Amino acid sequence: MLKIKFAVIFSAVAMLLLSSGCTVIKEYPPQKEKFTVKKQEYELARKLLQAFVKNDAETFVSLFPEEAREKFTVDFFKKTRKAVNESVGEPVAYSYLTSLEFPALTPQIWKVRFRRTNVNNTKEYTSEVIFKVVTGMLNEKEAVIIAFHFL
Repeated sequence: MLKIKFAVIFSAVAMLLLSSGCTVIKEYPPQKEKFTVKKQEYELARKLLQAFVKNDAETFVSLFPEEAREKFTVDFFKKTRKAVNESVGEPVAYSYLTSLEFPALTPQIWKVRFRRTNVNNTKEYTSEVIFKVVTGMLNEKEAVIIAFHFL
């Protein structure tokens, strides 16, 4: 009986020691924004979000390069916006958060606030979603949208 108790205790200690591997996760301290977005890229992303919030499909689509407009049409905008509305609500506000360091392109991170009501329309809810839009410069004066999506 003593051998069985010793075996059980020994195996439990062994499992505890072997399974409790140490993982080191480094958290960097908050820093002041060191990556900046060019004014043209910022304004282009802002116009894109403004058109989305206002449900202005024509303006939204017109902000893309010509080859992207062939795939992202006004009808596709309407379907996409409807799906977003059904998922998180009606967009009501947005704000720029930061840009990420990336060679040649500028991923911009924006916060978009949505509002929706419950089934009975008796209570209102808000939620926020991250919106990432990737912009780039064709030359020193012309910004273009490369990609975008809600996270």
